[in-house]
Amino acid sequence: MLSSKLTRAENDSEIVLSWLRNKQSVHTQKQYSYTIEHFLQFTGKNLSQIMIEDIQDYLSSLKLRNQKVSTIKVKLMTIKSLFSYCVKTGYLPLNPAAMVDNLRVNDNISQKLLTVDDVKRLMSHTTGIRDKLLIKVMFGLGLRVSEAINLQWANFSVDGEKVNLTIVGKGNRQRTVLVIPSLWQELQELRKEGRDYLFTASKKNVPMRRNTAHNMLKRVGKKAELNQDLSCHWLRHSHATEAIKGGCDLSLLQQSLGHSSITTTQKYLCLRKNEGSGNYINF
Repeated sequence: MLSSKLTRAENDSEIVLSWLRNKQSVHTQKQYSYTIEHFLQFTGKNLSQIMIEDIQDYLSSLKLRNQKVSTIKVKLMTIKSLFSYCVKTGYLPLNPAAMVDNLRVNDNISQKLLTVDDVKRLMSHTTGIRDKLLIKVMFGLGLRVSEAINLQWANFSVDGEKVNLTIVGKGNRQRTVLVIPSLWQELQELRKEGRDYLFTASKKNVPMRRNTAHNMLKRVGKKAELNQDLSCHWLRHSHATEAIKGGCDLSLLQQSLGHSSITTTQKYLCLRKNEGSGNYINF
């Protein structure tokens, strides 16, 4: 009789490791691993013993700790992903997480936007050229923080005055972004012999850490008297909004940001509350 299992995993640790190996990003692997470890410690049970109520109790405990709804949603999606994998591979017969409703998150992007003047204020409060240009790159090119800190000189190709940047983003998807000449010239200040990365940890040929970038932005934001919840992703949101305000085509913005679906890009259109299609018709 043929086995219905598609995995060699014999215990929870092995199936979790198998599931994590499907995740491309090392950061994602670490984040997911931490979430599952914390969840299992909370329940004190094996995966096969988990019931719907265990997951609901875990979510309630996160709410009591005043964790953001968006954070709780990510943790629930992580748990759902693991149980789905366990069932699909035949490690578990049933998926209790499938019966737990997804959380609704009021992701109000309009509260996470910076103006061009705000970004200039941020840069004016940095203490070094690295931090200043990191902010400028994330805002100017709309990069995710993980994409920005991992930039290497080899990612750029120069053809006369045209500079293209090749980025490997989410899901290992590759995209090309045009770099304006003035930004390219400024980036030359970061060049150092023997350094492959643009934004390196101090005196090392390794990229700066994500938390270093986030902490830097929060520190600079506080000095500039901007919102204390400021995060690197706000710069990406702000890039998209400013691009649309400037007349950028939606499909071009989708390509530049690396969105797999244009639906994700369309959420920035709702911010143009003072405009309607009638503004573009002359009769």
